[in-house]
Amino acid sequence: MPESINLSDTLTLLLREMVQRTEEFKLFDVNRILLCCSTNRKKTGGGIYGKLLPLRFENGSKFIKYNSRFYTIPRLVVNGTEILYLMYFYLPKFFDLSAREKINVMFHELYHISPLFNGDIRRMGEVKKAHGHSRKAFEERYIGYARDFYEYIRHTPYHAFLQMSTEDLHKNFKKIQFRRMKSIKPVEFKVSQKI
Repeated sequence: MPESINLSDTLTLLLREMVQRTEEFKLFDVNRILLCCSTNRKKTGGGIYGKLLPLRFENGSKFIKYNSRFYTIPRLVVNGTEILYLMYFYLPKFFDLSAREKINVMFHELYHISPLFNGDIRRMGEVKKAHGHSRKAFEERYIGYARDFYEYIRHTPYHAFLQMSTEDLHKNFKKIQFRRMKSIKPVEFKVSQKI
C-alpha cells in the first residue's frame, strides 16, 4: 500500500492537462489557480461538489466601491506567484462521483474563470452573473470540452485515480493529504494602505 497521496497536487496535475488540451482555456496559468479541498459532512443528496473563488472584482479590478467605502481582497502569494483564483473540491461528495462526473465538475469550475484570466469570473448575465439565465445553458458551453477530455484521460493512469471513491482512497493509501484554505473575504481598504 502506498504511503500517501496529496489530492490537491494530483488534481492540480489533472487541471494542468485540462488547460493544455482545451483551446478555450489556453490563456489560463495553472500556477495562479490554487487548488484546495474541503469537507462537507453529509453524504446524502444535494450540496456542492466544487466551487471557484475569484480573488479580483469585475474586470479584474483590485477594488470595489460599496456604500461609499472601498474594499479589496487581500493578496495571496504562493512561491512568489500571486494567486488569482481558489478552486475547491469537496470530500466526500466530489470524490464519490464517477470519473466522468468528476471531469464535468472540474470543467464546470474552470469555465467560471474569465476568458481574460484577470481574477474575475466569466460573467454570463446582468442579474445571474455566474451561470446566466440557465444552469443547463451554462453547462452546454463546456460539456463538449469535458467529453473530449474524458475520452483522452480514460487511457491514462489518471483514470484509475478518478475512479476512486473516498472509501477507495482510504483503502489504497495510508495517508490522504490535501491543501485546506479558508475563503478569502474582501476587507475595507483605507487610503493609508499600500496596494
